[in-house]
Amino acid sequence: MSNGKYKAVCYINQFFGQIGGEEAADIGFQVRREPVGPALLFQKLLEEKCQVIATIICGDNYFAENVESAREQGVKLVEELEPDLFIAGPAFNAGRYGISCGNMAAAVKKELGIPTITGMYPENPAAELFRKDTYIVKTEILSSKLRKAALVMADLGIRLLENKHIGSAAAEGYIKRDVILNEEQEKNAAVRAIEMVLDKLKGKPVVSELLPPVFDIVQPAPKVENLKTARLALVSDGGLIPETNPDRLKPNGSTAWGHYRWDTLLSEKHFVIHSGYDGTWVLENPDRLFPVKVLRQYVEKGELGYLDPEVYVACGNCASVEASKVKGREIAAALKDKGIDAVILTST
Repeated sequence: MSNGKYKAVCYINQFFGQIGGEEAADIGFQVRREPVGPALLFQKLLEEKCQVIATIICGDNYFAENVESAREQGVKLVEELEPDLFIAGPAFNAGRYGISCGNMAAAVKKELGIPTITGMYPENPAAELFRKDTYIVKTEILSSKLRKAALVMADLGIRLLENKHIGSAAAEGYIKRDVILNEEQEKNAAVRAIEMVLDKLKGKPVVSELLPPVFDIVQPAPKVENLKTARLALVSDGGLIPETNPDRLKPNGSTAWGHYRWDTLLSEKHFVIHSGYDGTWVLENPDRLFPVKVLRQYVEKGELGYLDPEVYVACGNCASVEASKVKGREIAAALKDKGIDAVILTST
């Protein structure tokens, strides 16, 4: 503790660190001996009991491309600062940011033995990866709801520091951890179970104390029997679209998709609307996202039956699972109407 207060260190990416966007995503670790970005909000929320002594900043690309060494480097920086609490993010639905926040929070807790907390939208891929390793507060999909998430994160952080009781995920607002703890109840398990059965028989709402995980069952597609007669189409969530954006795709959270004739798309002004990755490399060579050139060569050689002249485009950044399912069904229906046998789906 410092001046009678606990010490906290915050971890954020280059965007929230006010360094830059994708053009600054390759920067390595920087340590600021002051609150920066969201850490300023955490300082205000924690100030009665905890002081934010430093902010660690790291570029999304740097961490994602060097996970093991970046994690080791980041933990070492935290150790040198000697905090009592580590706060990462929140990352909302940003995939790379979520990976770095999850890795840092999990590693700091495991290796340094101090409380850690982060925040993510439940459909962020990192939430499932790290929910058992640290407390992950549920956030909205967009960063405009930062204060709402920070309030919950700060409250949990203080209670973790003071070793106070943390309730269930549903009650506290964090993502379920599947950690079973002993907790004293007024009624024993037998009585509670009988009451649940009676409520169910009476048609009353019943919530089990142990909810099993629910997984989607995805049947594998049948194999392509003969490539020489197969009709193939290309689909991507990479967001390469005409500059006019006729289908009104959004840079994140998009529920729309479009299909464009490849040669026309390239001959006119086009851009990458996806805000979750650097589209420079795709604009330099669009075949990196849609391998049209090489597939046309296979058609010319007679090794592939047909390649649809149109490409199908969505924007996967911050797209919810439910919205993606709807887009998938719509694109699949359109392709079936054209007699397409198989699809190559590329991603970023």
